[in-house]
Amino acid sequence: MKNLITGIHGFAGSHLADWLLKQNEEVVGLARNEADCKNVRHILKQIRVWPADIRNGQEMKNVLADVRPRRIYHLAAVSFVPDAEKSGAVVFDTNVTGTLNLLQAVKELQLNCRILFAGSSEAYGAVTEKKSPVKETEPLQPVSLYGVSKASAEMLAISYFLRDGLDVVGVRSFNHIGPRQSSRFVCSAFARQIAAIEKGAEPVMKTGNLASHRDFMDVRDTVRAYHAIMEGAKAGDVFNVCAGKSVSVQSVLDSLLESAGIPIRIERDQKLFREETAARICGDPTKLTSRTGWRPEIPLEQTLSDLLNHWRENP
Repeated sequence: MKNLITGIHGFAGSHLADWLLKQNEEVVGLARNEADCKNVRHILKQIRVWPADIRNGQEMKNVLADVRPRRIYHLAAVSFVPDAEKSGAVVFDTNVTGTLNLLQAVKELQLNCRILFAGSSEAYGAVTEKKSPVKETEPLQPVSLYGVSKASAEMLAISYFLRDGLDVVGVRSFNHIGPRQSSRFVCSAFARQIAAIEKGAEPVMKTGNLASHRDFMDVRDTVRAYHAIMEGAKAGDVFNVCAGKSVSVQSVLDSLLESAGIPIRIERDQKLFREETAARICGDPTKLTSRTGWRPEIPLEQTLSDLLNHWRENP
């Protein structure tokens, strides 16, 4: 099975490549910057990476015409919410127009392939705590520009199934964490600071909002879910990918601090503080489990330990 992963150099993309290779499947990747390959350096001899920008429709068509994959995992996106708020044009050009370019290329080339669109729980928006755990039937009412872009791109992807018969499936992923995640994201930021402190940095932890709760799941469980959906879901269907548990950011920090070898002082940094519109929200993975048999397997404690060890080994 030949798989194309857009955004293969990214956090989830690199772990998906790992998983597919373990299944003895062929992996081809698409990356805008060939040089930024640290996440896949360990598998470079086993994969092929094509340089292309999903915002360029002709580049996308050229790559797909040459690769002709049987499955496409569309993961490439601007995914950091604060970045999206700063530059709405860039996030829409990447997340929406990029998705359009991919789908249109598949249509015009008449490729016989299945496409997974990686959406986000941000598409649900400010869901009330009473509606948690959130089901796929919950209306999409995004608040952040990132959430709007993902909701828009998801509707675009499903429209190609409804109108043109493309074999498209969608996911709404909740917070996935683990080794290789950028330190711009909260769990990875904590782990990187602890690893630096253990090596001699000032023993002060800078934090933002610790009161919010999130549905954190290991990225390796997330990419297994993507593969299970590609294997067993019906075209046009959309799934939550989540653990189904709400965990406080404070508890994540506490768990990481317990693993630190030295005492660390906590300081609130207003620049890192983000007000949360939805305090205790988690997703409902029942549909995914019932349709595919998938379940999360890696405990949060193991994920956090692996994340911390990643930063200890990669300062």
